[in-house]
Amino acid sequence: MIGILIVTLLAFFLSLIIVILDSKLQNKKEGKFLELLPGYNCGACGFGSCSGMAKKMCEDINAYKKCKPLKGQNLENMEDYISKL
Repeated sequence: MIGILIVTLLAFFLSLIIVILDSKLQNKKEGKFLELLPGYNCGACGFGSCSGMAKKMCEDINAYKKCKPLKGQNLENMEDYISKL
């Protein structure tokens, strides 16, 4: 019984460490792009999801222009952020 408890606690702490390291190592620019995208995950851009679009934007900054739902204030926010890079 004690062995199960030890293994469970060890797994919990290791998963906690993985989550913390992942959040620290994540590309901050990609996270900001993802935040500025509409979040519909419609796939209309051809990347399958907003996460895929954000990853592509790290390679090609103009990829956001393929996002069909990105309009109005959200589009202006994205262009403002990109102009500051």
